[in-house]
Formats: sequence, C-alpha cells, structure tokens
Amino acid sequence: MIKSNLEKKIKDIFIVEEYDGSYNLFGTYIIRNENGLYKVAMPRDPYFKELDFSSLQYAVTWCVFEKTRKNKENKRVYELDRYIGALDVAIAQHTKLLKKRPLPDKYIYIAKLAEDKYKKRLALKELSGYTSLSKYIQTNKFKEYQDEKSVGSDKYIY
Repeated sequence: MIKSNLEKKIKDIFIVEEYDGSYNLFGTYIIRNENGLYKVAMPRDPYFKELDFSSLQYAVTWCVFEKTRKNKENKRVYELDRYIGALDVAIAQHTKLLKKRPLPDKYIYIAKLAEDKYKKRLALKELSGYTSLSKYIQTNKFKEYQDEKSVGSDKYIY
C-alpha cells in the first residue's frame, strides 16, 4: 500500500524534460515541439487525439487542468489558444490590407485592426488567469509533497 501511494504522489508532481526535448508530465502526457506547435499526446490512451498549442505554457496548463479534472477550464484554455491564433491571422491580414488601400478605405482596416488587437488582449488576459491558476494548483501539489516528506522525516530523528 505504501508503494502504490508513493507512486501516486510522484505521478502528481512528475514533470521532466526528456533527452529528445519532449516533456513528460505526470507519466501520462507527452508534449513535443513540432514546427513551432506544441503537441500534447497521451501514449497510453489509443483514443486520444493529439492537441496542438501555440506555446508550451498553454500546453502545460491544459495538462494540469486535465490531470485535476477541471474540464471547463481545460476546454476554455484550448479554445482561447485557437482563438488567439485566428486573431493573429486576422491582424496580419488587416495590416497587409491597410498598407495597400487608399486613404478612405484605410479607416475601415484601422478600425478592424484595433478591434482584433483589443480582442486578442482580452483573450490573452483571460488565458493568463488560467495559466496562473494551473501554476497555483501545481505549486500546491509540490508543497503538499514537501510537507509530507518533511513530516515523515521528523519521525526518524527521535
């Protein structure tokens, strides 16, 4: 029983960068960088379809929420990452069109560009909140493990 309990606790805090540059989280999730996208896979689940994220931070956030069964937050992190990617494309398009248009039409693209940048700023702020929450959750797991470790070691001093 003690061995299985220890294995569970280690899996709760296990995050390591592998030799090939991929990341192993909790012994369940693998994050690989492929062409600038971070792909999350679950090798032990044959039905899991890989997910793509624009940053390692968002991929790790998703994994922490998945591990702690925070489904609403998990789904929202994935949606926001996709949404920000779409806004980046729209911003690039509007910037390009803004340079090519004559003066009266430029105002339309200036307004669209400002709106896209505002939406992106709001999405990034929301995503930052989710990232902070996942960091808080995982930090508490680390502290919990450290507290149990130090309490356990006190027994043997006497």
